[in-house]
Amino acid sequence: MIRHSGLVLTVLLALAVILAPLPFGAVTPWAEAAVRALCFLALAVAALAAESLATLRPVAVPAAVLAAFALFALVQSAPLPEAVVAAVAPGHAALERQAAALSAAEAPPPARAPARLTLAVAASRSAALGWAAAAAALLAAAVAGRERWQRRLLAAAALTGALVQTFFGAREWSARSTSLWGVELHDVATASRLRGTFVNPNHLALYLEMILPVAFAWLWWALRRAQGASSFDRRLFLLAGPVLLWLSVFAGLSLTGSRAGLLAAMGAVTVQGVFAARGGRWWLAPAGAIAALGGLALVTAVGMKEGFKRLQSTAPGDVSLGGRLEEYRAALGLWRRFPLTGSGLGTFREAFPMVQTATLQGSWWHPHCDFLEVLVTAGIVGALLLAVGLVALARQGLRVYLRGFRSEDRAAGLAALGILVSVGIHECLDFGLAMPANALTLAVLLGAATAARLRVPSAQVDRAGHHLTRVDDLQDVEAAR
Repeated sequence: MIRHSGLVLTVLLALAVILAPLPFGAVTPWAEAAVRALCFLALAVAALAAESLATLRPVAVPAAVLAAFALFALVQSAPLPEAVVAAVAPGHAALERQAAALSAAEAPPPARAPARLTLAVAASRSAALGWAAAAAALLAAAVAGRERWQRRLLAAAALTGALVQTFFGAREWSARSTSLWGVELHDVATASRLRGTFVNPNHLALYLEMILPVAFAWLWWALRRAQGASSFDRRLFLLAGPVLLWLSVFAGLSLTGSRAGLLAAMGAVTVQGVFAARGGRWWLAPAGAIAALGGLALVTAVGMKEGFKRLQSTAPGDVSLGGRLEEYRAALGLWRRFPLTGSGLGTFREAFPMVQTATLQGSWWHPHCDFLEVLVTAGIVGALLLAVGLVALARQGLRVYLRGFRSEDRAAGLAALGILVSVGIHECLDFGLAMPANALTLAVLLGAATAARLRVPSAQVDRAGHHLTRVDDLQDVEAAR
């Protein structure tokens, strides 16, 4: 088992990326529980496969941040001294006093509930388990991503999952189906948009746009290898795969009709194109824009009624836009009631009625902004933790891109940067990471990408008496072979 634990770990994570979205994005209770159990199982296998604790160093800070969120959720749900709650969360203390006053007239007087930093104990404890599962998946993926053959397998799984979602969704979309796996969906309007195995097309868009940067990074690596190819057939063989995959997944993304998804994907591919121009290859700078235009042209050719048209038709008076702005104002009002520690991780559904206006009808499980939900439910403490984790991931992705041992390792860093940009833009406007399948996919892709090996620091190369540029060029040639 220990001998083959690396292979077992990689296959386990690869299957998770492909299969987790199938049961409605893993949003059902049994599927969510299965995804969490799989994350902890992967971490156990990773403990057998890891060479040493140093293997986890690339993701140590973001994993610690995720674990800190899990611990913070447990602290929020734990009984605390009333003086502590009153000092750090006056809003919670005021609600408890109101509840005590309302129940004072009852006979006999009920036992007073312990003071806590959450409005829903069960929801915060469940959130703690979710954050811990994400940390486990990130650490396990970092162990799997240490070797390039393992990263290749995970990338292949991600691309396969994207194609499965795109082609399955295209079949349902062409039939204008209003059901999924035999279950009738309430929102029949989404039948005109590609949704794959997700209930909400916007959540499929996030899944696809996390995988688009992987295809673009593969294209960047293929372009470098194609420069040294001796024949046109060889160049075509190297470039055809990533180009066709990128265009196919982008077509699926466009047909989801997700405006946030389109903006995020185009922003990510533009940033990747700019990074790809590093090293004097400025002819690669417009590659991102060219790729986006090519994808839009393809979608136009197959019928782009629901894709870019929705983005183009968005106006300041758009009902959806106006509703979201009102939602954001209400959510910020909720945060002002619990500014430091939040209402409790996982409690947005229970807390939002406190500020919900008459025009914002129905039950709101999440705001259309994952960053805003962290601020509302975890307060300033959560916002600071999130900022630390994101900065650490971005810095590590940049390190891998600039100092990756092989060009294939640097492609992993380029993919990580594109994923961060894409998810960062999308999650300002939606809550796709509330889907367990999307959270798992993000953790696996970023964990594997940021764990790629780095080359010898330039200072050591200089002391050895070699010219740095010549050494880098030699490594590029060896990697191309």
